[in-house]
Amino acid sequence: MKLAILADVHGNLEALTAVLEDLEKKSVDRVSFLGDAVGYGADPVPCLEMLEKSVSRFVAGNHDHAAAHEQVCLEDLNEDAAVALQWTRCVIPPDAKDRLRRLPMDFHDDEAYLVHGSPFKPDRWEYVLSAQDADKGFGACESRVTLVGHTHIPAAHVEVECKRLFTGMMRRIEMADPESLQLEPRCRYILNPGSVGQPRDGDPRAAYAIFDPQAGRYTIQRVSYDVEKACTKIRKAGLPEDLAERLKSGN
Repeated sequence: MKLAILADVHGNLEALTAVLEDLEKKSVDRVSFLGDAVGYGADPVPCLEMLEKSVSRFVAGNHDHAAAHEQVCLEDLNEDAAVALQWTRCVIPPDAKDRLRRLPMDFHDDEAYLVHGSPFKPDRWEYVLSAQDADKGFGACESRVTLVGHTHIPAAHVEVECKRLFTGMMRRIEMADPESLQLEPRCRYILNPGSVGQPRDGDPRAAYAIFDPQAGRYTIQRVSYDVEKACTKIRKAGLPEDLAERLKSGN
């Protein structure tokens, strides 16, 4: 079984459409989504509807949660994110907000554990960026493979067992190349596929991952899309200009 892993679409319909079209050429058995269908981009409702039709595993992201719950304070977000979420709250109809509210915070699958932020207290939306972050995440779950989003940056954190003289088995956290990774039986992994709709690793193409649990293969895929069209929609919606410009740089 091959799984497609998507995360962080953020209302970018052009990027999502390109990724789903790319998946039609791949022999993928299931599509999982790691949260943040909405926020930043100009097409939150079409993206939500397209994801609901296309994915079989769908967990909530912090932007999904904030868009659906009016009581969530936006002060902790940067100014552009807060403006975009306030706009998103206004354009999403009540039934779509109800569907966002029903999304689970995490999902335990046979192949992997799915969560938007860190496995450590998923409802706090912590990032997994450093070895220390990953160590907290590994300590909070028992899954061999955990799939996360939230950072918009492809990453692979590996928990490696190593023997130490007199002290028995020890653990260390290493970073691996997420672009093409062979999983080892005695290791555990926290893997991030990057972002479909707002990449932040310097590559403006939409990113997602294909995971083959049986073969232990994990690879990042990149797909070009109509960035200019997505930018034009953001401007026409009256959203912050920086949200359009950053799509061009992938930062």
